[in-house]
Order: sequence, then C-alpha cells, then structure tokens
Amino acid sequence: YTIYTDGAYSFQKNTGGIGFVILNNDNKIVAQFAKSYKNTTNNRMEQMAVLQALNSIKVSSEITIYSDSAYVVNTYNEGWKSKEKSNSDLWKGLDEAISKHSSVKFVLVKGHCNVEYNEMADRLARGAVAKSVSKGITKFRL
Repeated sequence: YTIYTDGAYSFQKNTGGIGFVILNNDNKIVAQFAKSYKNTTNNRMEQMAVLQALNSIKVSSEITIYSDSAYVVNTYNEGWKSKEKSNSDLWKGLDEAISKHSSVKFVLVKGHCNVEYNEMADRLARGAVAKSVSKGITKFRL
C-alpha cells in the first residue's frame, strides 16, 4: 500500500485534525479518512494520521508512507526518535503499528506543492478541523 497522511491544527479552535489516503498496488484509492481531536498539537496530529492509517490495514503489508511532516519522517529515517521526548505515547503506538507490517518506508514530500494525494490528505485534515468531525469520516474498501 501507499499512504499519504497529513495533520492540521487550529489554535483558535484548539482543535486538530488528521487525514489520510490509502492507495493499493494499482494506484487506486482504497481508503480515505478524516477525524478531529481537541486539546492537541500539530505534531501530534501528524503522528496520529500515520498511526491511524497503519492501524487501518489489518494484514501485514509492504507500506510506503508519504508525509510532509519532517517531524515524523525524519524521526524514523534520521534516527531522531532516540532524542525525542515529547509524544512518547504516540511514538510507542507507531512502533507497535509498524512492527505489524512486513515493511514500512517513510518518504518526505514538500507540502502544498501539488502532490495530488498529499493535497487530498491535507484537505481531509483541514476539513476535519473546520467541521469538528469527532467520529471520523471514513470511506474504506480494504
């Protein structure tokens, strides 16, 4: 699977949101998801988007995750996690989710540069914040 994730946060609403899009090996969308969270941060939303996306794939798979969050991608690709103290609950959850799959690769993409599915994940995350979607909007065909 290929996954595009994004997180968003509104200081005014004290609300964050996540969005992700999952593509199968034929590059077809098989899942989209958006949800909002109160009392959070942008970094937590970036982590939560990846965590929720990984946990939505129930069968051990080869996964490539595209994210515009250097915080998330570099933590895994550059070994930042050993230095990272904040959000330890989510790092632990991510480690557990990653361990359930045969391989998980992280790729950093530049945000807001017309990468189609990254833009879609961004719209889902921002839409969740705007609408305060606490139960999640889901379209799955996994």
